[in-house]
Amino acid sequence: NQEIDIIKPKMNIHFGNQVSSKNKKKKISVSTVRKQPFIKNINGANYTFYSVYYPVGNGHFNIDKSIEDIKWIIKEEINE
Repeated sequence: NQEIDIIKPKMNIHFGNQVSSKNKKKKISVSTVRKQPFIKNINGANYTFYSVYYPVGNGHFNIDKSIEDIKWIIKEEINE
């Protein structure tokens, strides 16, 4: 959270179930939360997080979904 508070990114992308679950403080599956923003308040500021499939290692089977989600996030968040 300290890094987020210092950098203040417009959005954050978490790759895979493990990182997403740690941030949300509950076990989640990317397949059930993809393309859904998660807002987290850190030191009084709201930050948007998205979970996408992990695209490398065993996750390479999901690389197409990962790319699709990142393109969707860019369209929704950056090209508003």
